[in-house]
Amino acid sequence: MATSIPLGAPIWADSNTPDLRGDLEFYTRLFNWTSFDSGEQFGHYTELCLGTTVSTARAVAGLGANPPGEPDRPAAWGVSFHVDDCVQAAAEAEKLGGTVVGHPMRIGDDLVYAAMRDPDGGAFGLFEPLNDHVGFTARDEPGAVVWFEYVYDGAPVEAMQFYSELLNWALKVPGADEVPHEAPYVGLWTHHAGVLPGGSVEFGGARMALGPELDLRPHWLACVGTDSVDLTAAKAVDLGGSVAVAPVDDPGGRMAVLASPSGAHFSVMSSRE
Repeated sequence: MATSIPLGAPIWADSNTPDLRGDLEFYTRLFNWTSFDSGEQFGHYTELCLGTTVSTARAVAGLGANPPGEPDRPAAWGVSFHVDDCVQAAAEAEKLGGTVVGHPMRIGDDLVYAAMRDPDGGAFGLFEPLNDHVGFTARDEPGAVVWFEYVYDGAPVEAMQFYSELLNWALKVPGADEVPHEAPYVGLWTHHAGVLPGGSVEFGGARMALGPELDLRPHWLACVGTDSVDLTAAKAVDLGGSVAVAPVDDPGGRMAVLASPSGAHFSVMSSRE
């Protein structure tokens, strides 16, 4: 295995944007990220990192300009899941009712990637790493991705059956003795621990949509850790973004859903214990 990230778990998150320069300024100032441009050959796809130099940088996420043929494509964050064979996984997703949007493609010497939609229309990616230099190298700390949520106007456990079969996830509905969530919820766990200790890994959850989210199609939210959700939300507004779901406490900590100046939704969360 080329990475310690468990099979079936999120391995990368990125956003397309119609305004690469504007969104880069927004995200780098909001989270103190450093950006590294991959160059013209790769459409100036930009890696966002913690750390200020190439030797110390740890990858958090990516940002890519809309393709020339779709300059006005709405900005949106997406998540890609670790698979050991992208071609086989894409074929299996189709059998389960998913749709291949972009067929498996090798990207340099780094990965094989396929763009997909689940049966409910939610976008996601399949990501087969070819070396140990790709995927998240920063996770679960302030300024890095700490959680993923699937937002869906329906029963979350039903929407997650597709992913459970495709990526071998375990789905866990909160018990009666646990703190209740504001909306119906299911926890998401991998069965593969990779080289990490402790067996299966909880990486996210699926919940019913709230407020303005009801107007959106089913989607994955990348959730970035912060020491103060309220201050980060206020800073996002000062930088030209907006608040889609105001800061609220949930069983995992405090969270808010924000939007970049170009309209891409993402979440910020207090660091999970």
